Amino acid sequence: TSATFSGLLSTSAGISAAGTTAASFSGLFDLNFNTLFEPTLRYYNETTSSPAISGNALTLDLSAAQVFGVTLNANINTLTISNTPSTASRAMSFTLILTADGTLRGVTCGSAVKWAKGTPPTLTSTNAKKDVFTFMTTNGGSEWLGFVAGQNF
Repeated sequence: TSATFSGLLSTSAGISAAGTTAASFSGLFDLNFNTLFEPTLRYYNETTSSPAISGNALTLDLSAAQVFGVTLNANINTLTISNTPSTASRAMSFTLILTADGTLRGVTCGSAVKWAKGTPPTLTSTNAKKDVFTFMTTNGGSEWLGFVAGQNF
């Protein structure tokens, strides 16, 4: 509905007021890696994407989404995590939801993904069941910590 801006504010497309007055805007508001101090959010959402496995490879483009829903209809021998923001002192995370097709599949995440105790999880193979994983990096994607958020949903 409205937001209060103080200090310098660029009046790019979609912003209806600037300075210390209440303002509303629509579309993308790019803070360009600036920091918000103590914001209160009523709710927030994350962009979703449904990339397909192609030639036993899967690319997760973090400039397109933070939640990925993938139908696991083939083994994934190559997992590529692309466009990770590499800003210093920033953490980045994303969620991967794999939906089984009834056949036990394998997913090779590569050496950049670290799992608890060094052991990747066993995937659910029951048709239409979902496994949910979250990944986090604190070094621009050089290393990802993989977490099992839940399996066999």
